[in-house]
Amino acid sequence: AVTQADFEKNIKQVLNRKIPAQIWDYQKTQISQHLYITNDKGIVIFDSRGIAVGQDYSRWNDVYLTLQGRYGVRTTRTNPEDENSSVMYVAAPIYDSQRMIGVVTLIKENKMMLPFIEQAQQKMYQRGMVVLIISLILSALVAWWLRHAIFLVAQYARQLAPKQQQPLHFWAAKELNTLVDSINNMRQELEGKNYIERYVHTLTHELKSPLTAIKASAEILQDSLSTQERQQFSHNIMAQTDKLQLLIERLLLLARLEQQQQLQSQVIDLSALIQRIIEQKQAQIQQHQVLINQNIAQGVTVLGEAFWLEQAISNVLDNAIDFTPPHHNISIHLSQSAQQTLLSISNQGQAIPEYALSRVFERYYSLPRPNSHHKSTGLGLTLVQEVMSLHHGQASIANTNDGVCVSLVFFHH
Repeated sequence: AVTQADFEKNIKQVLNRKIPAQIWDYQKTQISQHLYITNDKGIVIFDSRGIAVGQDYSRWNDVYLTLQGRYGVRTTRTNPEDENSSVMYVAAPIYDSQRMIGVVTLIKENKMMLPFIEQAQQKMYQRGMVVLIISLILSALVAWWLRHAIFLVAQYARQLAPKQQQPLHFWAAKELNTLVDSINNMRQELEGKNYIERYVHTLTHELKSPLTAIKASAEILQDSLSTQERQQFSHNIMAQTDKLQLLIERLLLLARLEQQQQLQSQVIDLSALIQRIIEQKQAQIQQHQVLINQNIAQGVTVLGEAFWLEQAISNVLDNAIDFTPPHHNISIHLSQSAQQTLLSISNQGQAIPEYALSRVFERYYSLPRPNSHHKSTGLGLTLVQEVMSLHHGQASIANTNDGVCVSLVFFHH
């Protein structure tokens, strides 16, 4: 049998022994608990603290509930004014065979949990700060992305004048796609209305002159005229009719070009295209008695639409042929670098007057041809500029030492 003294000695040894244990970041070195034992009447018969032996604890919940066969626990403050002075009591019954003979209660001060609580709070604070910083960074990124997206939409709206502007598309913010579509539709409706008004106004203006000439010639033909005079006025009517037909064809072509939002792009062999255009114009070249000098690099390709490129180059070459005196040269140069492809068509002849140099790309602006002194429709170079703009390129014209040079530049993207 174990004597009272031996029992107390063993309990004290257990409670006082060193137990190095790492709990989270806290180094625990000893047991921070006490215990007391009561008999089946609730009288304390052992207290590791040595303060309660002989006292009646039968009314304390830990002892009272355990003696009734229930789970006995309580928390009691040693100092009612100090919330950190609370002590936890957890009890368990002691049985001898089937009979309850007493209660053992483990005692632990809540303040012993403070290091763990403080560590948990510190970890929560640290992790909370990390989450807060990440949230702020993500919020800043989202705010920057939204600001950038709205800036792109605003920039797109400002740049809608050149219709080749590629519509924006956002993969994440679908609402911005709706906004872009609305802006684009509004622009198309406004442009359509303005285009019709401008088209009717300019067409009326340009048709007036040839129609007046045709009407005047027809009225004169009603008079008594010689055969030579009749042929002269008939020729005048035919010439004005041809001019009207060419004007209408060019206007329809330009209208089709201006309404085209995007190219059906493919790789075009520009070298071969230029050669084909020159061959098609051999009769015109021979009729004007001009000479063609070619410096065309082979295998030069660009990304674009062959039909429109052919229209643009043909118009530039037509102008060069019309403004080149007989037995003079037209030089065609094609080269390609890493940044751009350059096509230049130069002709020997009269320079463009300074006052007209900045206006030659304007719609309906035309200079008289040196041979016939007649003006063209004034739409050829306008069409050239529209084609180059649609191909994200540039058309320019400049006087040279012995004539004029038109340059078509295709920028590589």
